[in-house]
Amino acid sequence: AFTNNDNWFYAPWFEHGLHNLKHKLVEFTTCDKENKVVLSFTVESQAPNAASIKGGTSSGKNSIVEQTDRVFGSNDFKFITNQVWTIYPDGSVELQSGITSNRPSLTLPRLGYVMKVPQQYANFTYYGRGPADNYADRKSGQFIERYTNTVSGEFVNFPKPQDMGNHEDVRWCALTNQSGQGAVFIATDRLSVSALPYSALDLILASHPYQLPEAGDTYLHLDCAVTGLGGNSCGQGGPLVQDRVFAGQHTMGFIIRPAGGKDLAAVANVAPAGDIPLTITRTPAGMVELSSAREDAVFCYTIDGSKKVQEYKEPISLRNGGTVKAWYKDNKNISAVMKFEKIESIQMQVVYASSQESGDGDASNLVDGDPGTIWHTMYSVTVAKYPHWVDLDAGEVKEIKGFTYLPRQNGSNGHIKDYSIHISMDGKEWGEPVKKGTFENNSKEKRVMFDKPMKARYIRFTALSSQNGQDFASGAEMTILAN
Repeated sequence: AFTNNDNWFYAPWFEHGLHNLKHKLVEFTTCDKENKVVLSFTVESQAPNAASIKGGTSSGKNSIVEQTDRVFGSNDFKFITNQVWTIYPDGSVELQSGITSNRPSLTLPRLGYVMKVPQQYANFTYYGRGPADNYADRKSGQFIERYTNTVSGEFVNFPKPQDMGNHEDVRWCALTNQSGQGAVFIATDRLSVSALPYSALDLILASHPYQLPEAGDTYLHLDCAVTGLGGNSCGQGGPLVQDRVFAGQHTMGFIIRPAGGKDLAAVANVAPAGDIPLTITRTPAGMVELSSAREDAVFCYTIDGSKKVQEYKEPISLRNGGTVKAWYKDNKNISAVMKFEKIESIQMQVVYASSQESGDGDASNLVDGDPGTIWHTMYSVTVAKYPHWVDLDAGEVKEIKGFTYLPRQNGSNGHIKDYSIHISMDGKEWGEPVKKGTFENNSKEKRVMFDKPMKARYIRFTALSSQNGQDFASGAEMTILAN
């Protein structure tokens, strides 16, 4: 649930459907192995459509509008998770998980697992940082000890409900009833943990605490990381890069054990022993990579269901798309499947900008793959007049068919209204515009296609006017589409 400080990046959570993920099983294997059961899954998690959040971070009156006319397809944001569950004879369950997405530069509020635990398990014990709420950039004053509270005691009575109760560097936590029965959750490494009687959506949509629903089952969050708070609501910017969670490749794990009325620290004194999942990713240049936390891992793979099995030696070129299935050479039961679409975008380099704000507003931010950084025309020394333009180099001649433009996501100042596109073979002779148009006044990604593909090496994107009539221009990301 966003806080006031999250005003720099909260809107994309809903545009990408993070509040409404639906999970689809892609591949699974099961096996009995040395008195334990091992279950391996590949899961795709994606919202059915885009959405928008109304009300801002400070009004206290928020609503979510589902944009059912913007149905998500294979190229829209989704998570792909390869997870291995190991069930042991004593009732313990271990999860080892590899999580990635098709937009690794997206900043996430948190990444991990949430589960609903029956309300009777109301006692919350953890070994980590506390007792007060703490985050990646707000934790050094909270010491690592064993703390005991109730789930209701974790609730903070903010005038506007928002994120609360997070604890960093947690080694283990437990939810138990009055007789000490329940479950202990042991981190493979460390986790960010919270336990509340309300969901994140409950907190977002309630204007005041009295408008929250009646407290029910406990929402236990076990996260590999949570983005820090930063200070953007008072002008100091978002959290530092190292305190942000990106939707790139992550691994995490935990063990669930019955508490059984025993000493919780003794129950938590176990080490992970389950199988480790493998992960399939693809770089923006189209190179597929196989990886695992196993240091001795040797992978085998096939492409598009071929009977030809290959041993992985180096990244696989797959710019035109295809389905990759991979597994450990010494354990076929642990596998992963990933389907990739053809890559239309090509890597570009900014070679010139008519105006840019040095540092925070460099034009190179347009092609860095991070929607959290922006190009912004100069404002600190002087204000340049429209038009503003940026020249891009594809490195070689390409058959270009269009482009995408993502406005800045952390404000509306500099949103571009009218634009034109020029192309060139040498970066000197530009000729007449090959495309002119007007962008809608919103922060959604714009996709513009040419009437026909054209060969060129250089692209000039020119902003002709702004949506608010001021002389500033800005943008988060720009990609060039090619055949």
